[in-house]
Amino acid sequence: MDGKTELRTALGPDYRTALKSLPGAVAVLQHKIALGERRAVEAGELSITTGRYPLSPSQIAIRDYQAQLTFDEEIRANHHQYASFDVGYEDGQPFRDGYSGKLSDDQLELLVGDRVERYRNAGNHAAPKGSAEWRQIARALCVFEL
Repeated sequence: MDGKTELRTALGPDYRTALKSLPGAVAVLQHKIALGERRAVEAGELSITTGRYPLSPSQIAIRDYQAQLTFDEEIRANHHQYASFDVGYEDGQPFRDGYSGKLSDDQLELLVGDRVERYRNAGNHAAPKGSAEWRQIARALCVFEL
């Protein structure tokens, strides 16, 4: 065999349950495929295919926000002192400037560029830095960071 396997997931005992389970099951399968592709890229067997699992800028931002919420909940559950940290109004100013369009591409890249790149590497977009789509993604990430 050439390293390929078949991915199957049971979706439930009836049609209604299967329909409810389908979006989550597809996401899990796409994640498994992406992990396999990432391993193949790291092993030098495959090159990265950007844009394979496209998401809109708002979908990317929502996914990032959900990841931040999960991380926040994990920290709050394990470190009681976390809630005592004070976040000032001025800490959000760079993100307000990013969303409003005041920042240059270089400034946006310093602010949220690592996350824009993470979603490119996951195959969720192929927007090059400086393009309208890239700025839209970066600005959307700024909104959810606020």
